[in-house]
Amino acid sequence: MLKINLVFVFLAVFATAGCVGGLGGGSASSDTGVTSVASLSDGGRVGPRVSDSEITRSIQSAFREDDLLANANITVNSDQGIVSMSGRLTARAANRAMSLARSAPGVQRVVWANIDYIPE
Repeated sequence: MLKINLVFVFLAVFATAGCVGGLGGGSASSDTGVTSVASLSDGGRVGPRVSDSEITRSIQSAFREDDLLANANITVNSDQGIVSMSGRLTARAANRAMSLARSAPGVQRVVWANIDYIPE
């Protein structure tokens, strides 16, 4: 029983040391003064902080410029870099929308809040 408790104590100390050492997230600054954020939960993506309104505008702009999505009615919302989308579109268009949204600066994760698939 004592060995099991020691193992848990060791794991707790190791996990805490990893977080303090910057492995679990936090922020880092470069010489340019731009703050970057990285964590294990966001796939290690690092980049400048981007406001939610900038993320939403960027994604909507990318959709307007894409031939497949230009006329699609997709609602885009962003909250702390997590983008949720809703719409009624084909599976191909939904996949394209997901890909474009993921590539926008500041995006941490993209989810479909509601999607109604229509035939091609």
